[in-house]
Amino acid sequence: MNTKELVSYLRTNILDDTGGEGADWENFSENDFDSIQLRWTNEELINNINEAITLVYRRTHPIKTIGTLSLIATPTPINSYTLPVECLEVLLVKLSNGKPLDKTDIDALWNDETLFTEINIPRVYVVDMEQNTITFYPTPVENDTVTYMYFRLPSTPLSWSAPLAYPELRIEFHLPMLFYAAHLCYMKDEANTMDPKRAMTYLALFDAEFPPVSSYGAMRKSHTANRPINYGGIRQPNYGSRIRLQNN
Repeated sequence: MNTKELVSYLRTNILDDTGGEGADWENFSENDFDSIQLRWTNEELINNINEAITLVYRRTHPIKTIGTLSLIATPTPINSYTLPVECLEVLLVKLSNGKPLDKTDIDALWNDETLFTEINIPRVYVVDMEQNTITFYPTPVENDTVTYMYFRLPSTPLSWSAPLAYPELRIEFHLPMLFYAAHLCYMKDEANTMDPKRAMTYLALFDAEFPPVSSYGAMRKSHTANRPINYGGIRQPNYGSRIRLQNN
């Protein structure tokens, strides 16, 4: 379904918000106050659909892609780099010679504090998704190119100005994704839109299609992965059959 079709289905089949018989809601904009009575503008619905798509990505990790980073050693060695804003999770990292780097964390590095100050060929990396950075240890001693595989978010959000655009989402996910968009609609804090009971109903429908991941479990997993530090390779988890691999 394209953008216009998604908005039409959400407005007509789920929200029942078309402004009355014969109302031209498709040409209604957020600047039109008197021409039609709608509880949500098209722009609001698109924003909620984009939020729903993003949450589907966070829960299912549907797309892998590959990126590169240029490690800088001269004139001043740099070991910390910014990841793309759409990066959800870094999976694998290797140097230009094909040697894989091990994923670790600051807690594990504490037991090998020489890595903090050592300048050499990197052996491990630490990802900080709060700061959206990846840091290499030891600090690179020579310029190199690092290749990394990662899960990503959608690259281009939907917009009402491009009604024929398609979301980066498998077609079988389109309709169940709209349950979360409806949840957000009914959480809008206005007298004619706020409906906590309906909001929770649609959230439950969405959760049934895309079960939430325990934040504690995910955090614990990330903090204990690949301990102790091991330079002999990277253990790969099984991410299931929904994953699609793309190259940037």
